[in-house]
Amino acid sequence: MPTPAPDEQLRELGRTIRRMRRERDLTLEALADAAGVHPNQVGRFERGVSDVYSSTLLRIVAGLGVSLTDVARACEARLAERR
Repeated sequence: MPTPAPDEQLRELGRTIRRMRRERDLTLEALADAAGVHPNQVGRFERGVSDVYSSTLLRIVAGLGVSLTDVARACEARLAERR
């Protein structure tokens, strides 16, 4: 199976973060506050239109209360479904 393009991976990572946020009934603003980042930054990342620093990603993941491994596995599972 071919590896998805980086842009596709970034978009899926953002969608995964959004899905996890919604599953926890968090608003974008609540997640941004928990992560210590601006809501616009979280929104752009969730839509896949902006990349984030790894430190920001780790803060967002911590704000969700999950591990980076959880996010990566969920993201990879969704990408595998499309192949």
